[in-house]
Amino acid sequence: MSRPVVVVEPGQGHRFGNVEFLARTTDTPFFNLGIVTLGPGQGVERHVHRAEDDSFLVLDGTLSVTLGEDGREVAAGAGTFVLIPDGTPHAIVNNGATDVRILNIHAPGGFDRRIGLR
Repeated sequence: MSRPVVVVEPGQGHRFGNVEFLARTTDTPFFNLGIVTLGPGQGVERHVHRAEDDSFLVLDGTLSVTLGEDGREVAAGAGTFVLIPDGTPHAIVNNGATDVRILNIHAPGGFDRRIGLR
């Protein structure tokens, strides 16, 4: 059985907090795709994803990313792509004065369900 084509117009994704999901697990089991908006000072504390890659494409602003066991810090400006393999500790934060927008991909799918979106 084939899955239906998914078309999401701007601003019409499934919202959960500061994430607008464009591709959910109900759409494809292979990945989740969302646009995350972080206001000044907002972020996600150090964490690890098991059996799931996490990646970001910075659309606007500069995202501060802390990576790995050694806590390497990266200032990821607009256009920067970061791929965080499963099992890698990481944290993200907006240390700037304006919003940061990122395109966030988790593969395989399931992230949306783990944070409570159905």
